[in-house]
Order: sequence, then structure tokens, then C-alpha cells
Amino acid sequence: MFYNTFWSNPILYNGAACILTVIIEVCWFRVFGYKRPLDLGIIALSNVVTNVALNTFLDLVPDAFDVPWLIILELLVVAAEYLIFRKAFGPSRRLLILTFFANVLSFFIGALVYNIF
Repeated sequence: MFYNTFWSNPILYNGAACILTVIIEVCWFRVFGYKRPLDLGIIALSNVVTNVALNTFLDLVPDAFDVPWLIILELLVVAAEYLIFRKAFGPSRRLLILTFFANVLSFFIGALVYNIF
């Protein structure tokens, strides 16, 4: 009963996806040297904003679950997060690469956990 209720409730489902994304990406950046609480807070908050925006869009436009759409949307998330991080931490190629791979990692872990494909 809980299983069906959880997966059919977009607030629970998207909330869990958001928490998973934040955990993965904060841990990723922590491993690569972002250890100050303020830095991790900026990373977590930016992930909450982009994750909620992305999942709201996917809830409203179910056709966006097609692979080309998902790639475009994920690249927009990377761009948005990098712009936030760039403002907070200063521009760098390393930061862009870390942001890209953090999102790749969280996307694939999320796809496995939520059986997207």
C-alpha cells in the first residue's frame, strides 16, 4: 500500500528525488574540496532549486521524458547550477566539469533508483 501511494504522489516522489540529488551532489563536491558549510549550503540550495524546477516541468510536460528532452533539460540544469556556482566560487573550467559530472552522476543514480528507463 505505501509503495503505490508513494510512487503515485508527486510531492513524495519529487521530494525524495530532490533529497537524493542533494545528497549525491553535495557529497560529490565535498570529495573535490568544497568543505566549508557555506559552500555546501550554496551547492545544496542550488540543487533544490534546479531539481524542483526540473521535476515540476516534467510533471507538467510528460512528453519531456523522451531522451532528447531529458538531455536538453539536464544541460539546462548544469548551466543554471554552474552560473550560480560561478557567482559564488568564481569561474573555472574545473568547476564547470565538476558541475557537469555531479549532474551526470545524480541523473544515473536517480534513473537506477527510480527505474526511469
